[in-house]
Amino acid sequence: MELTGWKRRCFWPAAGLLLAAGLVILGAGTETLLTAAAPLTAHQLLEVEACFGLPLLAVAAAGIGLVFRRQAWERQESERQLREFLATAGHELRNALTTVSCYIQLVQLGGPPEEALAQAAAETERMASLINELALLTRLDLRQPLERRSVDLPQLCRDAVAVVRDIHPGRQVRLIVAPGKHTVTGDPLWLHQVIVNLLANSRLHTPEGTTTTLALGTEEGGYRVIEVIDDGPGVPPELFPKIFDRFVRGESTAAAGSGLGLSIVAAVAAAHGGTVTLERFGRGAWFRVRLPG
Repeated sequence: MELTGWKRRCFWPAAGLLLAAGLVILGAGTETLLTAAAPLTAHQLLEVEACFGLPLLAVAAAGIGLVFRRQAWERQESERQLREFLATAGHELRNALTTVSCYIQLVQLGGPPEEALAQAAAETERMASLINELALLTRLDLRQPLERRSVDLPQLCRDAVAVVRDIHPGRQVRLIVAPGKHTVTGDPLWLHQVIVNLLANSRLHTPEGTTTTLALGTEEGGYRVIEVIDDGPGVPPELFPKIFDRFVRGESTAAAGSGLGLSIVAAVAAAHGGTVTLERFGRGAWFRVRLPG
Protein backbone atom coordinates (compact mmCIF):
# COMPACT_ATOMS: atom_id res chain seq x y z
CA MET A 1 0.00 0.00 0.00
CA GLU A 2 1.45 3.36 -1.03
CA LEU A 3 1.71 6.10 1.58
CA THR A 4 0.85 9.46 0.09
CA GLY A 5 -0.20 12.90 1.25
CA TRP A 6 -1.04 13.19 4.94
CA LYS A 7 -0.41 9.47 5.54
CA ARG A 8 3.20 9.87 4.52
CA ARG A 9 3.65 13.00 6.64
CA CYS A 10 2.12 11.35 9.71
CA PHE A 11 4.06 8.08 9.49
CA TRP A 12 7.01 8.88 11.74
CA PRO A 13 4.96 10.81 14.35
CA ALA A 14 2.63 7.81 14.60
CA ALA A 15 5.54 5.42 14.94
CA GLY A 16 7.03 7.68 17.63
CA LEU A 17 3.77 7.72 19.57
CA LEU A 18 3.57 3.94 19.45
CA LEU A 19 7.13 3.67 20.70
CA ALA A 20 6.45 6.18 23.48
CA ALA A 21 3.32 4.28 24.49
CA GLY A 22 5.31 1.07 24.64
CA LEU A 23 7.93 2.68 26.85
CA VAL A 24 5.25 4.05 29.17
CA ILE A 25 3.66 0.63 29.51
CA LEU A 26 7.02 -1.02 30.06
CA GLY A 27 8.00 1.62 32.63
CA ALA A 28 4.74 1.23 34.50
CA GLY A 29 5.17 -2.51 34.64
CA THR A 30 8.74 -2.19 35.81
CA GLU A 31 7.75 0.31 38.51
CA THR A 32 5.05 -2.06 39.76
CA LEU A 33 7.52 -4.90 40.06
CA LEU A 34 10.16 -2.78 41.79
CA THR A 35 7.82 -1.14 44.30
CA ALA A 36 5.91 -4.23 45.34
CA ALA A 37 5.71 -4.38 49.16
CA ALA A 38 6.38 -8.12 49.27
CA PRO A 39 7.85 -10.68 46.91
CA LEU A 40 5.34 -11.52 44.19
CA THR A 41 3.85 -14.98 44.01
CA ALA A 42 3.72 -16.95 40.77
CA HIS A 43 0.03 -16.07 40.38
CA GLN A 44 0.76 -12.37 40.83
CA LEU A 45 3.58 -12.51 38.29
CA LEU A 46 1.19 -14.03 35.76
CA GLU A 47 -1.29 -11.22 36.42
CA VAL A 48 1.42 -8.57 35.88
CA GLU A 49 2.48 -10.28 32.66
CA ALA A 50 -1.11 -10.34 31.41
CA CYS A 51 -1.60 -6.69 32.39
CA PHE A 52 1.55 -5.23 30.84
CA GLY A 53 3.04 -7.84 28.55
CA LEU A 54 0.21 -8.21 26.07
CA PRO A 55 -0.34 -4.46 25.49
CA LEU A 56 3.40 -4.01 25.03
CA LEU A 57 3.48 -6.83 22.49
CA ALA A 58 0.54 -5.24 20.68
CA VAL A 59 2.31 -1.88 20.53
CA ALA A 60 5.52 -3.50 19.32
CA ALA A 61 3.63 -5.42 16.64
CA ALA A 62 1.94 -2.22 15.45
CA GLY A 63 5.29 -0.43 15.31
CA ILE A 64 6.89 -3.26 13.35
CA GLY A 65 3.92 -3.22 10.99
CA LEU A 66 4.46 0.47 10.31
CA VAL A 67 8.16 -0.10 9.64
CA PHE A 68 7.38 -2.88 7.16
CA ARG A 69 4.81 -0.67 5.42
CA ARG A 70 7.37 2.11 5.16
CA GLN A 71 9.96 -0.24 3.68
CA ALA A 72 7.42 -1.62 1.22
CA TRP A 73 6.45 1.90 0.13
CA GLU A 74 10.10 2.90 -0.34
CA ARG A 75 10.75 -0.22 -2.42
CA GLN A 76 7.70 0.40 -4.59
CA GLU A 77 8.63 4.06 -5.05
CA SER A 78 12.20 3.13 -6.03
CA GLU A 79 10.94 0.59 -8.55
CA ARG A 80 8.47 3.10 -9.99
CA GLN A 81 11.17 5.74 -10.41
CA LEU A 82 13.48 3.19 -12.06
CA ARG A 83 10.76 2.13 -14.52
CA GLU A 84 10.00 5.74 -15.42
CA PHE A 85 13.69 6.53 -15.81
CA LEU A 86 14.35 3.55 -18.10
CA ALA A 87 11.23 4.22 -20.16
CA THR A 88 12.13 7.88 -20.71
CA ALA A 89 15.78 7.12 -21.43
CA GLY A 90 14.77 4.47 -23.95
CA HIS A 91 12.37 6.89 -25.59
CA GLU A 92 15.05 9.57 -25.94
CA LEU A 93 17.59 7.16 -27.42
CA ARG A 94 15.01 5.65 -29.77
CA ASN A 95 14.11 9.12 -31.07
CA ALA A 96 17.75 9.88 -31.84
CA LEU A 97 18.26 6.55 -33.59
CA THR A 98 15.09 7.06 -35.63
CA THR A 99 16.31 10.48 -36.76
CA VAL A 100 19.69 9.09 -37.82
CA SER A 101 17.96 6.26 -39.71
CA CYS A 102 15.74 8.73 -41.55
CA TYR A 103 18.70 10.78 -42.75
CA ILE A 104 20.50 7.66 -43.93
CA GLN A 105 17.42 6.62 -45.90
CA LEU A 106 17.24 10.13 -47.36
CA VAL A 107 20.78 9.76 -48.71
CA GLN A 108 19.97 6.31 -50.11
CA LEU A 109 17.01 7.81 -51.98
CA GLY A 110 19.24 10.41 -53.62
CA GLY A 111 18.84 13.28 -51.18
CA PRO A 112 21.60 15.86 -50.53
CA PRO A 113 24.26 13.87 -48.63
CA GLU A 114 26.05 16.83 -47.02
CA GLU A 115 23.02 18.14 -45.17
CA ALA A 116 21.79 14.66 -44.23
CA LEU A 117 25.18 13.60 -42.90
CA ALA A 118 25.50 16.84 -40.92
CA GLN A 119 22.12 16.28 -39.29
CA ALA A 120 22.92 12.62 -38.61
CA ALA A 121 26.21 13.63 -37.01
CA ALA A 122 24.42 16.16 -34.81
CA GLU A 123 21.94 13.51 -33.64
CA THR A 124 24.78 11.07 -33.00
CA GLU A 125 26.54 13.68 -30.89
CA ARG A 126 23.34 14.34 -28.95
CA MET A 127 22.89 10.62 -28.35
CA ALA A 128 26.49 10.26 -27.13
CA SER A 129 25.98 13.22 -24.76
CA LEU A 130 22.79 11.63 -23.42
CA ILE A 131 24.57 8.32 -22.79
CA ASN A 132 27.40 10.11 -20.97
CA GLU A 133 24.90 11.95 -18.76
CA LEU A 134 23.04 8.72 -18.00
CA ALA A 135 26.33 7.07 -17.06
CA LEU A 136 27.19 9.96 -14.74
CA LEU A 137 23.80 9.78 -13.03
CA THR A 138 24.21 6.02 -12.61
CA ARG A 139 27.57 6.54 -10.90
CA LEU A 140 25.99 9.06 -8.57
CA ASP A 141 23.01 6.79 -7.84
CA LEU A 142 25.40 3.95 -6.97
CA ARG A 143 27.25 6.32 -4.62
CA GLN A 144 30.60 5.54 -6.17
CA PRO A 145 33.41 7.24 -4.23
CA LEU A 146 34.32 10.77 -5.20
CA GLU A 147 37.80 12.05 -5.71
CA ARG A 148 38.54 14.09 -2.61
CA ARG A 149 40.99 16.94 -2.92
CA SER A 150 41.12 20.67 -2.54
CA VAL A 151 39.27 22.39 -5.38
CA ASP A 152 39.85 26.00 -6.40
CA LEU A 153 36.33 27.19 -7.22
CA PRO A 154 37.38 30.57 -8.74
CA GLN A 155 39.54 28.73 -11.28
CA LEU A 156 36.67 26.38 -12.18
CA CYS A 157 34.43 29.39 -12.71
CA ARG A 158 36.99 31.18 -14.87
CA ASP A 159 37.51 28.06 -17.01
CA ALA A 160 33.77 27.55 -17.51
CA VAL A 161 33.16 31.18 -18.49
CA ALA A 162 36.11 31.11 -20.91
CA VAL A 163 34.64 28.07 -22.69
CA VAL A 164 31.24 29.75 -23.07
CA ARG A 165 32.78 32.94 -24.42
CA ASP A 166 34.91 30.99 -26.91
CA ILE A 167 32.14 28.73 -28.22
CA HIS A 168 29.28 31.25 -27.99
CA PRO A 169 30.86 34.69 -28.45
CA GLY A 170 27.45 36.31 -28.85
CA ARG A 171 26.48 35.39 -25.30
CA GLN A 172 27.03 37.92 -22.53
CA VAL A 173 28.47 36.14 -19.49
CA ARG A 174 29.75 38.01 -16.43
CA LEU A 175 31.88 36.55 -13.65
CA ILE A 176 31.80 37.98 -10.12
CA VAL A 177 34.05 36.49 -7.43
CA ALA A 178 33.76 37.86 -3.91
CA PRO A 179 37.01 38.52 -2.02
CA GLY A 180 38.36 35.63 -0.02
CA LYS A 181 39.57 32.07 -0.41
CA HIS A 182 36.99 29.88 -2.10
CA THR A 183 38.10 26.27 -1.89
CA VAL A 184 36.16 23.10 -1.13
CA THR A 185 37.06 19.46 -0.79
CA GLY A 186 35.62 17.39 -3.60
CA ASP A 187 35.84 16.10 -7.14
CA PRO A 188 37.02 18.87 -9.51
CA LEU A 189 35.58 17.25 -12.64
CA TRP A 190 32.12 16.82 -11.17
CA LEU A 191 32.10 20.32 -9.66
CA HIS A 192 33.17 21.72 -13.01
CA GLN A 193 30.21 19.86 -14.53
CA VAL A 194 27.89 21.66 -12.10
CA ILE A 195 29.01 25.07 -13.34
CA VAL A 196 28.98 24.05 -17.00
CA ASN A 197 25.46 22.61 -16.73
CA LEU A 198 24.08 25.73 -15.04
CA LEU A 199 25.58 27.99 -17.70
CA ALA A 200 24.35 25.68 -20.46
CA ASN A 201 20.86 25.70 -18.97
CA SER A 202 20.84 29.49 -19.08
CA ARG A 203 22.06 29.53 -22.67
CA LEU A 204 19.53 26.95 -23.89
CA HIS A 205 16.50 28.58 -22.29
CA THR A 206 17.10 32.27 -22.88
CA PRO A 207 17.05 34.36 -26.08
CA GLU A 208 19.99 36.13 -27.67
CA GLY A 209 20.96 39.27 -25.80
CA THR A 210 20.37 37.76 -22.37
CA THR A 211 23.02 38.52 -19.76
CA THR A 212 24.06 35.62 -17.55
CA THR A 213 25.99 36.22 -14.33
CA LEU A 214 28.11 33.58 -12.61
CA ALA A 215 28.85 34.63 -9.03
CA LEU A 216 30.93 32.99 -6.31
CA GLY A 217 30.83 33.92 -2.64
CA THR A 218 30.52 32.63 0.92
CA GLU A 219 27.73 32.23 3.44
CA GLU A 220 27.51 31.89 7.19
CA GLY A 221 28.68 28.48 8.33
CA GLY A 222 31.59 28.31 5.92
CA TYR A 223 29.49 27.47 2.86
CA ARG A 224 30.70 28.39 -0.61
CA VAL A 225 27.88 29.59 -2.87
CA ILE A 226 27.86 29.34 -6.66
CA GLU A 227 25.08 31.39 -8.29
CA VAL A 228 23.95 31.59 -11.90
CA ILE A 229 21.52 34.43 -12.61
CA ASP A 230 20.09 35.55 -15.93
CA ASP A 231 17.64 38.22 -17.04
CA GLY A 232 15.77 35.96 -19.44
CA PRO A 233 12.10 34.96 -19.36
CA GLY A 234 12.53 32.85 -16.20
CA VAL A 235 11.18 29.44 -15.25
CA PRO A 236 7.44 28.69 -15.64
CA PRO A 237 5.79 28.40 -12.22
CA GLU A 238 4.55 24.88 -12.93
CA LEU A 239 8.16 23.65 -13.34
CA PHE A 240 9.41 24.90 -9.97
CA PRO A 241 8.46 21.77 -7.96
CA LYS A 242 10.10 19.38 -10.45
CA ILE A 243 12.87 21.48 -12.00
CA PHE A 244 15.60 19.12 -10.73
CA ASP A 245 13.82 15.91 -11.77
CA ARG A 246 15.19 13.90 -14.66
CA PHE A 247 14.05 14.57 -18.23
CA VAL A 248 12.15 17.72 -17.25
CA ARG A 249 11.95 20.29 -20.02
CA GLY A 250 9.75 23.28 -20.56
CA GLU A 251 7.06 22.66 -23.14
CA SER A 252 7.39 26.13 -24.63
CA THR A 253 11.13 25.97 -25.26
CA ALA A 254 12.72 24.96 -28.52
CA ALA A 255 15.95 23.99 -26.76
CA ALA A 256 17.50 20.65 -27.64
CA GLY A 257 18.72 19.79 -24.16
CA SER A 258 18.42 16.28 -22.76
CA GLY A 259 16.51 17.32 -19.64
CA LEU A 260 19.23 15.83 -17.42
CA GLY A 261 21.50 18.82 -16.84
CA LEU A 262 19.84 20.19 -13.69
CA SER A 263 19.28 16.72 -12.21
CA ILE A 264 23.03 16.14 -12.56
CA VAL A 265 23.66 19.46 -10.78
CA ALA A 266 21.43 18.37 -7.90
CA ALA A 267 23.00 14.91 -7.67
CA VAL A 268 26.59 16.23 -7.70
CA ALA A 269 25.77 18.90 -5.10
CA ALA A 270 24.19 16.26 -2.84
CA ALA A 271 27.18 13.96 -3.28
CA HIS A 272 29.36 16.79 -1.92
CA GLY A 273 27.06 17.43 1.04
CA GLY A 274 25.54 20.51 -0.56
CA THR A 275 22.27 21.68 -2.08
CA VAL A 276 20.97 23.47 -5.15
CA THR A 277 17.88 25.65 -5.20
CA LEU A 278 15.93 27.70 -7.71
CA GLU A 279 15.13 31.02 -6.09
CA ARG A 280 12.01 33.02 -6.79
CA PHE A 281 12.63 36.62 -7.75
CA GLY A 282 11.58 39.09 -10.43
CA ARG A 283 12.58 38.45 -14.02
CA GLY A 284 14.89 35.64 -15.05
CA ALA A 285 16.22 32.54 -13.29
CA TRP A 286 18.41 32.35 -10.19
CA PHE A 287 20.11 29.08 -9.25
CA ARG A 288 22.14 28.75 -6.03
CA VAL A 289 24.51 25.91 -5.19
CA ARG A 290 25.71 25.71 -1.57
CA LEU A 291 28.77 23.58 -0.81
CA PRO A 292 30.39 23.02 2.60
CA GLY A 293 33.83 24.56 2.80
